[in-house]
Amino acid sequence: MNGTANGVYGGDLPNQINTPWIDFSEQSTIVGWSSFTAKQIRYKIFNKILFLSFNIDGTSNNATTNFSLPFSLDIMPMQGIIYAINNLVPRISRYSITVTSGTNIISFDLYSSLTNVENFSNSGRKVVRGQIFYEIN
Repeated sequence: MNGTANGVYGGDLPNQINTPWIDFSEQSTIVGWSSFTAKQIRYKIFNKILFLSFNIDGTSNNATTNFSLPFSLDIMPMQGIIYAINNLVPRISRYSITVTSGTNIISFDLYSSLTNVENFSNSGRKVVRGQIFYEIN
């Protein structure tokens, strides 16, 4: 997949290639939790590959589940596997990451089957944990 990272937090893209992991946890706008027991959003750019690692754990207050990145994305919709807890029920689930081209928001949906979306609960414990990587221009 190809993507474009524009306006990278803390400087332009060429200045952040091959740098250590950058912690964006405190700057990110996170939707779907009222409090956190863990909140980690980190990224690293290496040889034009963006690596994103996230671990968000806490009390849910909204079925919507998303967080912001420090730059806009231009990528195709992605699917994969994340570890999630939805209202105290642990699971490894197929997920869909929704990114509207040119925005910086990553949204998550759980699937109870290949085609049925299962919304996150708006109460109880909610966790999303995983890694994403893709090529940037």
